[in-house]
Amino acid sequence: MKTFPLEYTAAGAAGQMSFHLPKAVQYEGNPVLTATEDQEFAGQDATYISVLPTAGVLPDPIDAYYAYVATHDGSEIWLATAPHPLGPWTWRRAVLELSATSFTKHISSPSVVMHNGKVYMYFHGVHTSGRQPTALATSSDGVHFEQKIFPIMTTHPNRKNHWYGQSVSYVRVVKDGPMFIGTFQGNGLGWNAQANGVTTVAGLAMSVDGIHWRLSKKPLLGNMPGSRGPFASILVRLWDRWLMLFNDDRGLSGALSEGSDVTGPYEDMGCVLESGHWPFPVFHEDKLYLLCGGINAAVIEWK
Repeated sequence: MKTFPLEYTAAGAAGQMSFHLPKAVQYEGNPVLTATEDQEFAGQDATYISVLPTAGVLPDPIDAYYAYVATHDGSEIWLATAPHPLGPWTWRRAVLELSATSFTKHISSPSVVMHNGKVYMYFHGVHTSGRQPTALATSSDGVHFEQKIFPIMTTHPNRKNHWYGQSVSYVRVVKDGPMFIGTFQGNGLGWNAQANGVTTVAGLAMSVDGIHWRLSKKPLLGNMPGSRGPFASILVRLWDRWLMLFNDDRGLSGALSEGSDVTGPYEDMGCVLESGHWPFPVFHEDKLYLLCGGINAAVIEWK
């Protein structure tokens, strides 16, 4: 796992438009997905969700969208499917269980992308060392997964004096052409010069094969000392810009890249949705759906 200079420039998207972000509106039918009595997180709010559009990428998919769902301290990652981001969603089965992984206590935070006809699922768990590194499981049908590689990402060797020396966690991965682009939560012990006093930051990771990753030398986005966040950061391509969604003291907040370069710089856009947590963005028919922990949905519509 190597660091890389911030030189990668994302390929220009087809079509340009002046950017604006309309107000996110909570869906009146929330929550769009609730646990059943058969699931270990019954009665809880499933916190983590990652959604995969299946059209043209999976053979004979069950439905148009697959959602991979987990709580933080559970031992299962579940699959639900739906014809639309707002549902109706149907639970299918647990697609990955703790006993089939290298972890000892829990598995969580699934993040899925397609690559060479396979579903790549990144997830974290508690290792015997006490750390929570990221592993990779793959599937040909999006239903049956097998852990392939462990770990994918872990902490910096200089644990005491590096901005991700304590943890590299909650990896959220997207694909932009051939490039895997991931954001992660990096934590350090107290003040360090690299992070300008920040101890919880959003880091950037990149890979050409989804297995060998390079982590940025500096944080992609950081907080001010004494404040919370950014947590749960994820990137989404919006025409010629990148929108980063993340949680902080304001709720669900956003930051926008000044150009097409995914490495930024990013300009803070303030609060996008006060009650959103752990967002996952899904484009469908010119609308941006935010599926958040709960599992609650919000809609951003360009008119």
